Amino acid sequence: MSIIRLFLFGLLALTSLSQAQEPQKQVAAVGTKVSLKPPDGFTPSSQFPGYWDESLGSSIMITEFPAPFAEVSGGFSNPSALTKRGMSLLSKQDVKVASQSGLLVQVKQSFSGTEYLKWLLIFGDEKETVLIAAAFPMMLEDELSEKLKTSILTATWDRKKEVSPTEGLNFTVNQLGELKLAKRIGNMLAFTRNGIFPSEDVDEPFLVVGQSVTKMKIGNPEEFAKARVLQTATIADFEIEQVSKITIDDLAGYEIVAKGKDKGSGQPMVIYQVILFEELSYVLMQGLISDRKRHSNLEVFKEMVRTFKRKR
Repeated sequence: MSIIRLFLFGLLALTSLSQAQEPQKQVAAVGTKVSLKPPDGFTPSSQFPGYWDESLGSSIMITEFPAPFAEVSGGFSNPSALTKRGMSLLSKQDVKVASQSGLLVQVKQSFSGTEYLKWLLIFGDEKETVLIAAAFPMMLEDELSEKLKTSILTATWDRKKEVSPTEGLNFTVNQLGELKLAKRIGNMLAFTRNGIFPSEDVDEPFLVVGQSVTKMKIGNPEEFAKARVLQTATIADFEIEQVSKITIDDLAGYEIVAKGKDKGSGQPMVIYQVILFEELSYVLMQGLISDRKRHSNLEVFKEMVRTFKRKR
């Protein structure tokens, strides 16, 4: 499922946990169907579904995937697959979470010169999967590891709960033409033709809009934007056609049009990307469409991203 591969690893923020006491009461995470007992000192994040202690760059991030548990968990059970994403598998065990099959994985990952440890809790059924990622600096392992593990294992999942796909997000973007809001995954919104999700046809337009979950200093924004478009998970043989400066909602950034080939079918594809920079974070807006449907959709992508507004 190409859309799931696009999201699966990109939503894993590198953050750490605060020095918690005992878990608090069960709290529903805004924008999700998940509740858990966050450690003391954690507050709801403004950048992703979950909790953080921003002073230490610490987080518990919750992502719900419209994909079977077996498919999603398989990506976190394979050491070689994790290595390709810069993660080292330290341990894994089968668990039960709210009567659902689950997998608890610990990984190590480096970010900006700091070593992090992560507990990843994956659980779900044949249709949907929940990923709870909690991370902390390796130097705080003795203080935080068990407390963090205990906290995420308190998770419950109310699959029947009605949740607005825009709940808790601090931005808006308008639907235009045939592109309708189809799904929220983590802190990103996915727009597809008539809101059908997922679409197995690479001809169909697909646009995602979201904010970064990791704060970082970006020394060269233009080179960062170029490198980011080359990371599009489902595309190979990239060629950047155009790079332009752009300003939307008083945020400066870069608009890029590139082409490549779909890894699965080999079909020529067009990638449209806008990245807007705001202090230590950025907004990513990226559209995919087959080359033969380029002219009927590229302008729609451009019009939609220009409706982006932050909630103030």
